[in-house]
Amino acid sequence: MRNRGYKFIVKCTNEGYWILCVNATWINQILKDNGIRPRDFRRLTWEDLAKAQETEIGRRLFRELRPKNFWEMCDTMSLLYSNYELGENERVYHQEWFVRYPLFAREDIYELLLEEGLRQEDAVRVMEFVRRGKSSAQRLGWQEFLELYDVPEDLAEAFAHCSYLPPREKMVHALIQVIERAVRMKVQDSKQEESR
Repeated sequence: MRNRGYKFIVKCTNEGYWILCVNATWINQILKDNGIRPRDFRRLTWEDLAKAQETEIGRRLFRELRPKNFWEMCDTMSLLYSNYELGENERVYHQEWFVRYPLFAREDIYELLLEEGLRQEDAVRVMEFVRRGKSSAQRLGWQEFLELYDVPEDLAEAFAHCSYLPPREKMVHALIQVIERAVRMKVQDSKQEESR
């Protein structure tokens, strides 16, 4: 999983798009805003987050991927909401295209396109086009649109596997809920151990 220490959140508003660069300071603040001390978060392990998952699929994903930091945890959460065109019983994170181009949330499209040298405005346009899916390609076909922006063919193929990618902001909020549960569970476990 990619981790540069920061990621982007792209928000669509009535005025246009807001592009937020999210770093450790922001993460610590959102933890505090939700009543979680950053040091309590740092004490959590992937095992703690797996226990705090509400579904068996969530527990399995955290056991298999073993995320180590906030963004890896957020990416793992995204797999619970994302939808990919795959064969029966295939895991997306074992796919060659996914290993090369990890697409967990729609902002990953934006970030990959920036890495390919696209301008921010073009990267947002392509991200929105891919987010809407192939069905949105009415006036201009899927391939024609991606060629218009010089999206590399192998990256375009990776995009074609994505049926739905959630917004990263939604995944951050979902992860915060799991972290809250994990912290509560860890406190309860430590109290039970102390009483023995």
